[in-house]
Amino acid sequence: MYTLISIFYISLLAMTAMVLLKRREVVTGHASLVSRAGAGVDHIFHAVFGTVRRGLSYVSRKNAVLLMHWIAFHVLKFVRGIYVDIKAKTLSTPTGRKLIDAVRGRGEIRDHGASFYLRRISADHPVK
Repeated sequence: MYTLISIFYISLLAMTAMVLLKRREVVTGHASLVSRAGAGVDHIFHAVFGTVRRGLSYVSRKNAVLLMHWIAFHVLKFVRGIYVDIKAKTLSTPTGRKLIDAVRGRGEIRDHGASFYLRRISADHPVK
């Protein structure tokens, strides 16, 4: 827990320092060390963002919806395939079949209750 709290405060201090350094850079007009170090790769980021912007300009609302449906279909198909494989492996063993029956509520209930607490309650208050 202390690790999580310390990570939070370190991140908060880092973000505050970044904002203050950027404010100082904007007010004075002098580039900071980080800005000067990153100036050499600015053209790469401009090219990447320009390409993404151009690609997104070709996408209409209808095409975006179709793309999302296509992605969702394939993701759900993949997840269902994993589920079917796990279920088949589980059903191939007798203990697996018992487990699935227990999960579905088809298992045996002995002594008129599923737990000690429920048996005690049923003994204290019989059904009329």
